[in-house]
Amino acid sequence: MVSIAKTGSLVLGSLLLANQANAESIYNPAKSNVTTYNNKNFDKQVIKNREKGISVVKFYKDDDEASKKDKGQFEKFAIEQKKMFRIGAVECNELKSICDKEGITEFPTYRVYPPFPVPTSDLQRGDDGLDTDKLKKMAFRHIGDRVIAVDSANHDVFKEDNPGKPKVILFTESKKAPIVFRALSEYFDQTLLFGMIKSDQEDLLRKYKVTSFPSLFILKNDEKAPIKYEDGDFNYSDIFEFINTYSETFVFGQTKETTESAATKPWLTQPVPFLSKDSGNEICLKKDGVLCVIYLVNSAAESD
Repeated sequence: MVSIAKTGSLVLGSLLLANQANAESIYNPAKSNVTTYNNKNFDKQVIKNREKGISVVKFYKDDDEASKKDKGQFEKFAIEQKKMFRIGAVECNELKSICDKEGITEFPTYRVYPPFPVPTSDLQRGDDGLDTDKLKKMAFRHIGDRVIAVDSANHDVFKEDNPGKPKVILFTESKKAPIVFRALSEYFDQTLLFGMIKSDQEDLLRKYKVTSFPSLFILKNDEKAPIKYEDGDFNYSDIFEFINTYSETFVFGQTKETTESAATKPWLTQPVPFLSKDSGNEICLKKDGVLCVIYLVNSAAESD
């Protein structure tokens, strides 16, 4: 015969398990790419991440049908944007204090946390569910761009400047730097330099033996030949793993300041540079022992 005390323990245990089950996130922490936030990690991983990174957070209630219907769409979003953003979810029945503090009143709410001081922005679920394309655009617009346009004129300067910093070069048919490459240039702004070479630079295509696009290389000062990226897809996660090795292992003289390249200063390689507020000090105004001959024109367009 089971004692009353033992029966009470079984009932209490069952209730505890039930409460735990109810409090569990709809995203499995062991399998999901969506991080489960709580009172211990929300500030550290989301709020403090705003010093540099971008976070996308889903605020939901586990008893809200719309929140559950969007589960798969948000999971797919997290897989596609893996490592580019911090992506997580907060269950607002259990973590009401976080949701109240963040001013969440509708469920689900998808909030983008950009780097400070840019304010957050929200996306509510539409009649057809979560619009992941719109959510991507909201997050993408906060990604900076430290990619340097490299061509035959400034290639050698880009390659030789900052000898302690590896260079990452992307050959592409795109007119603008791809969003993935821009995001990587922002993340590694203190340890690597990123350059983009367009497909019409035939001299550089031959130099690097590029026959297909996109093609990506790492240039290291102590390596005679460029190191080509060949083993992964052209997504953020795979390229990140490839170049992270060189960021961590081979960089010397690191500082906490963003690395600048002389290749961003065309006046250093032009036979007759245009004098402006950016170039003036380096080509004339603060050059000792130099005679400056200045030809005045009405506008920069006439300087050619």
